[in-house]
Amino acid sequence: MARVPWWARSGGFFGAVFIALSILLVPQLGSATFIALLITGQMLASIAFDHYGWMGLEQRPIDLPRLLGVALLIGGVVLIRR
Repeated sequence: MARVPWWARSGGFFGAVFIALSILLVPQLGSATFIALLITGQMLASIAFDHYGWMGLEQRPIDLPRLLGVALLIGGVVLIRR
């Protein structure tokens, strides 16, 4: 366990937070909006991880196609929420 990075051991905590938020937010937002927000948040996080090279990833700068993809995901969330 001593050789495992700190972030590798955080999965249980983040899993519990995800389940709690799912239970609280799905009835208020609806399942389609919740899933769309979940995917959009994951995309934003993955772009940040790539850009800064976090967790040992190769650095990949943010470029126009990635920003366009995120913008389309955000637009999709807006349309689903209407």
